[in-house]
Amino acid sequence: MAQPDFTADAALSSLRAAARAVPPPPLEQAAFDAARQAVEGVRDGDGALAAVAIARSRAEKLWKSIRATPAYALGGPPAACRKGCGWCCHQRVGAALIEVLALARDLAGRPEAALIADWRPGRPCAFLKDGACAIYDVRPLKCRSLWHVDVRHCMARYAAMPVAAAAGVSADARPEPRMIFEGALKGLVLPLIKAGHDCPGVELMPALQAVAGQPDAAARWWSGQPVVPPELRLDWFPVPPAPQRRRR
Repeated sequence: MAQPDFTADAALSSLRAAARAVPPPPLEQAAFDAARQAVEGVRDGDGALAAVAIARSRAEKLWKSIRATPAYALGGPPAACRKGCGWCCHQRVGAALIEVLALARDLAGRPEAALIADWRPGRPCAFLKDGACAIYDVRPLKCRSLWHVDVRHCMARYAAMPVAAAAGVSADARPEPRMIFEGALKGLVLPLIKAGHDCPGVELMPALQAVAGQPDAAARWWSGQPVVPPELRLDWFPVPPAPQRRRR
Protein backbone atom coordinates (compact mmCIF):
# COMPACT_ATOMS: atom_id res chain seq x y z
CA MET A 1 0.00 0.00 0.00
CA ALA A 2 1.35 3.38 -0.97
CA GLN A 3 2.33 5.62 1.91
CA PRO A 4 0.72 9.10 2.02
CA ASP A 5 2.98 11.98 1.04
CA PHE A 6 4.68 13.74 3.94
CA THR A 7 3.58 17.35 4.30
CA ALA A 8 4.20 20.02 6.89
CA ASP A 9 0.46 20.28 7.56
CA ALA A 10 0.22 16.54 8.20
CA ALA A 11 3.19 16.68 10.57
CA LEU A 12 1.69 19.58 12.51
CA SER A 13 -1.64 17.79 12.75
CA SER A 14 0.09 14.71 14.15
CA LEU A 15 1.96 16.79 16.72
CA ARG A 16 -1.24 18.52 17.86
CA ALA A 17 -3.02 15.17 18.17
CA ALA A 18 -0.15 13.77 20.21
CA ALA A 19 -0.17 16.82 22.50
CA ARG A 20 -3.89 16.36 23.13
CA ALA A 21 -3.32 12.71 23.98
CA VAL A 22 -0.72 13.47 26.67
CA PRO A 23 -2.40 13.62 30.08
CA PRO A 24 -1.55 16.50 32.43
CA PRO A 25 1.04 15.90 35.14
CA PRO A 26 -0.39 14.14 38.24
CA LEU A 27 0.06 17.20 40.44
CA GLU A 28 -1.84 19.41 38.02
CA GLN A 29 -4.57 16.81 37.66
CA ALA A 30 -4.93 16.43 41.44
CA ALA A 31 -5.26 20.19 41.90
CA PHE A 32 -7.67 20.42 38.97
CA ASP A 33 -9.90 17.69 40.37
CA ALA A 34 -9.93 19.20 43.88
CA ALA A 35 -10.97 22.61 42.54
CA ARG A 36 -13.50 21.14 40.12
CA GLN A 37 -15.21 19.26 42.93
CA ALA A 38 -15.45 22.52 44.88
CA VAL A 39 -17.23 24.39 42.10
CA GLU A 40 -19.44 21.66 40.68
CA GLY A 41 -23.04 21.90 41.78
CA VAL A 42 -22.95 25.57 42.86
CA ARG A 43 -26.28 27.22 42.24
CA ASP A 44 -25.63 30.93 42.64
CA GLY A 45 -22.96 33.58 42.80
CA ASP A 46 -22.43 33.19 46.53
CA GLY A 47 -21.80 29.48 46.06
CA ALA A 48 -19.23 30.24 43.37
CA LEU A 49 -17.44 32.65 45.70
CA ALA A 50 -17.36 30.01 48.43
CA ALA A 51 -15.87 27.55 45.94
CA VAL A 52 -12.93 29.93 45.37
CA ALA A 53 -11.95 29.72 49.04
CA ILE A 54 -12.29 25.93 49.02
CA ALA A 55 -10.22 25.55 45.85
CA ARG A 56 -7.58 27.87 47.23
CA SER A 57 -7.39 25.95 50.51
CA ARG A 58 -7.16 22.56 48.82
CA ALA A 59 -4.41 23.73 46.48
CA GLU A 60 -2.43 25.17 49.39
CA LYS A 61 -2.79 21.92 51.31
CA LEU A 62 -1.45 19.99 48.32
CA TRP A 63 1.43 22.44 47.92
CA LYS A 64 2.31 22.17 51.61
CA SER A 65 2.42 18.39 51.38
CA ILE A 66 4.75 18.54 48.37
CA ARG A 67 7.14 20.99 50.02
CA ALA A 68 7.45 18.66 53.00
CA THR A 69 8.92 15.84 50.90
CA PRO A 70 12.66 15.16 50.45
CA ALA A 71 12.01 14.79 46.71
CA TYR A 72 10.99 18.45 46.54
CA ALA A 73 13.84 19.71 48.72
CA LEU A 74 16.43 17.78 46.73
CA GLY A 75 14.79 18.07 43.33
CA GLY A 76 16.14 21.46 42.35
CA PRO A 77 17.41 24.84 43.52
CA PRO A 78 15.30 26.77 46.02
CA ALA A 79 13.06 29.55 44.76
CA ALA A 80 14.21 33.16 45.07
CA CYS A 81 10.69 34.32 45.97
CA ARG A 82 10.60 35.77 49.47
CA LYS A 83 9.53 38.82 51.44
CA GLY A 84 11.32 41.91 50.20
CA CYS A 85 11.30 40.94 46.51
CA GLY A 86 8.01 41.89 44.82
CA TRP A 87 9.26 42.28 41.25
CA CYS A 88 6.31 40.29 39.91
CA CYS A 89 3.99 42.72 41.71
CA HIS A 90 5.42 45.57 39.60
CA GLN A 91 4.08 43.91 36.46
CA ARG A 92 0.52 43.41 35.29
CA VAL A 93 -1.16 41.16 37.84
CA GLY A 94 -3.96 38.92 36.59
CA ALA A 95 -6.66 36.81 38.17
CA ALA A 96 -9.78 34.95 37.07
CA LEU A 97 -12.90 37.09 37.33
CA ILE A 98 -14.44 34.77 39.92
CA GLU A 99 -11.31 35.28 42.04
CA VAL A 100 -11.69 39.05 41.77
CA LEU A 101 -15.30 38.84 42.94
CA ALA A 102 -14.27 36.59 45.83
CA LEU A 103 -11.38 38.88 46.74
CA ALA A 104 -13.65 41.93 46.81
CA ARG A 105 -15.87 40.10 49.29
CA ASP A 106 -12.89 38.85 51.32
CA LEU A 107 -11.52 42.37 51.68
CA ALA A 108 -14.80 43.96 52.73
CA GLY A 109 -14.20 45.31 56.21
CA ARG A 110 -10.44 44.83 56.06
CA PRO A 111 -8.15 47.89 56.07
CA GLU A 112 -6.49 46.71 52.83
CA ALA A 113 -9.73 47.47 50.98
CA ALA A 114 -8.85 51.17 51.16
CA LEU A 115 -5.84 50.53 48.92
CA ILE A 116 -8.03 49.61 45.95
CA ALA A 117 -9.36 53.10 45.19
CA ASP A 118 -5.89 54.68 45.34
CA TRP A 119 -4.37 52.45 42.66
CA ARG A 120 -3.61 53.98 39.25
CA PRO A 121 -2.44 52.34 35.97
CA GLY A 122 1.31 51.98 35.72
CA ARG A 123 1.76 51.53 39.44
CA PRO A 124 2.69 48.25 41.17
CA CYS A 125 -0.04 46.13 42.69
CA ALA A 126 -1.69 48.20 45.42
CA PHE A 127 -1.26 45.38 47.90
CA LEU A 128 2.56 45.41 47.68
CA LYS A 129 3.64 46.94 50.98
CA ASP A 130 7.24 46.96 52.26
CA GLY A 131 8.18 44.27 49.77
CA ALA A 132 5.41 41.92 50.87
CA CYS A 133 1.84 41.10 49.84
CA ALA A 134 -0.63 42.69 52.23
CA ILE A 135 -3.32 40.18 51.22
CA TYR A 136 -1.07 37.12 51.13
CA ASP A 137 -3.74 34.84 52.61
CA VAL A 138 -6.26 35.60 49.84
CA ARG A 139 -3.95 36.42 46.91
CA PRO A 140 -4.92 35.04 43.47
CA LEU A 141 -3.90 31.57 42.32
CA LYS A 142 -1.66 32.93 39.56
CA CYS A 143 0.35 34.82 42.16
CA ARG A 144 0.81 31.61 44.12
CA SER A 145 2.15 29.76 41.07
CA LEU A 146 5.24 31.95 40.57
CA TRP A 147 8.38 30.44 42.12
CA HIS A 148 11.43 31.53 40.11
CA VAL A 149 14.90 30.44 41.10
CA ASP A 150 16.66 33.64 39.97
CA VAL A 151 15.31 37.03 41.03
CA ARG A 152 17.23 38.63 38.16
CA HIS A 153 14.82 36.94 35.75
CA CYS A 154 11.91 38.82 37.33
CA MET A 155 13.91 42.06 37.29
CA ALA A 156 14.61 41.59 33.58
CA ARG A 157 10.94 40.96 32.87
CA TYR A 158 10.04 44.13 34.76
CA ALA A 159 12.54 46.10 32.68
CA ALA A 160 11.12 44.57 29.46
CA MET A 161 14.60 43.20 28.83
CA PRO A 162 15.08 39.89 27.00
CA VAL A 163 16.19 37.42 29.62
CA ALA A 164 18.60 35.85 27.14
CA ALA A 165 20.42 39.19 26.89
CA ALA A 166 21.17 39.16 30.61
CA ALA A 167 24.29 37.04 30.99
CA GLY A 168 23.98 34.22 33.49
CA VAL A 169 20.32 34.85 34.32
CA SER A 170 18.25 31.70 34.76
CA ALA A 171 14.65 31.63 33.59
CA ASP A 172 14.00 28.41 35.51
CA ALA A 173 11.12 28.16 37.96
CA ARG A 174 10.04 25.40 40.32
CA PRO A 175 7.40 23.48 38.33
CA GLU A 176 5.45 22.09 41.30
CA PRO A 177 3.63 25.29 42.37
CA ARG A 178 2.86 26.15 38.76
CA MET A 179 1.29 22.73 38.23
CA ILE A 180 -0.70 22.93 41.46
CA PHE A 181 -2.05 26.46 41.33
CA GLU A 182 -2.60 26.68 37.60
CA GLY A 183 -4.29 23.27 37.78
CA ALA A 184 -6.53 24.62 40.55
CA LEU A 185 -7.28 27.72 38.49
CA LYS A 186 -8.39 25.63 35.52
CA GLY A 187 -10.43 23.33 37.75
CA LEU A 188 -12.18 26.34 39.24
CA VAL A 189 -12.87 28.25 36.04
CA LEU A 190 -13.48 25.71 33.27
CA PRO A 191 -16.57 24.09 34.88
CA LEU A 192 -18.08 27.58 35.28
CA ILE A 193 -17.41 28.36 31.63
CA LYS A 194 -18.86 25.02 30.58
CA ALA A 195 -21.99 25.87 32.56
CA GLY A 196 -22.32 29.12 30.61
CA HIS A 197 -20.77 31.62 33.03
CA ASP A 198 -18.23 34.00 31.53
CA CYS A 199 -15.07 33.76 33.64
CA PRO A 200 -12.14 35.39 31.87
CA GLY A 201 -8.76 36.32 33.21
CA VAL A 202 -8.74 40.03 34.02
CA GLU A 203 -6.32 42.67 35.27
CA LEU A 204 -6.54 42.44 39.03
CA MET A 205 -6.46 46.04 40.23
CA PRO A 206 -8.77 47.74 37.70
CA ALA A 207 -11.16 44.80 37.94
CA LEU A 208 -11.23 45.14 41.72
CA GLN A 209 -11.94 48.85 41.33
CA ALA A 210 -14.88 47.96 39.09
CA VAL A 211 -16.54 45.56 41.56
CA ALA A 212 -15.45 46.91 44.97
CA GLY A 213 -18.33 48.29 46.98
CA GLN A 214 -20.91 46.37 44.92
CA PRO A 215 -22.27 43.59 47.13
CA ASP A 216 -24.50 42.36 44.30
CA ALA A 217 -21.65 42.00 41.78
CA ALA A 218 -21.45 38.21 42.13
CA ALA A 219 -25.21 37.83 41.68
CA ARG A 220 -25.17 40.04 38.59
CA TRP A 221 -22.22 38.10 37.14
CA TRP A 222 -24.00 34.79 37.79
CA SER A 223 -27.06 36.07 35.92
CA GLY A 224 -24.92 36.92 32.89
CA GLN A 225 -24.48 40.64 33.35
CA PRO A 226 -21.05 42.17 32.67
CA VAL A 227 -19.39 43.44 35.84
CA VAL A 228 -16.00 44.62 34.52
CA PRO A 229 -15.11 46.57 31.35
CA PRO A 230 -14.27 44.31 28.38
CA GLU A 231 -10.84 45.90 27.90
CA LEU A 232 -9.68 44.29 31.15
CA ARG A 233 -10.01 40.78 29.73
CA LEU A 234 -6.87 38.68 29.41
CA ASP A 235 -6.68 35.87 26.86
CA TRP A 236 -6.62 33.03 29.39
CA PHE A 237 -9.83 31.10 28.91
CA PRO A 238 -12.43 30.59 26.18
CA VAL A 239 -15.70 32.49 26.06
CA PRO A 240 -18.59 30.29 27.23
CA PRO A 241 -20.79 28.79 24.52
CA ALA A 242 -23.79 30.84 23.54
CA PRO A 243 -27.01 29.55 25.11
CA GLN A 244 -29.19 27.55 22.77
CA ARG A 245 -32.30 29.32 21.66
CA ARG A 246 -35.54 27.63 22.52
CA ARG A 247 -37.64 26.53 19.60
CA ARG A 248 -41.07 28.03 19.42
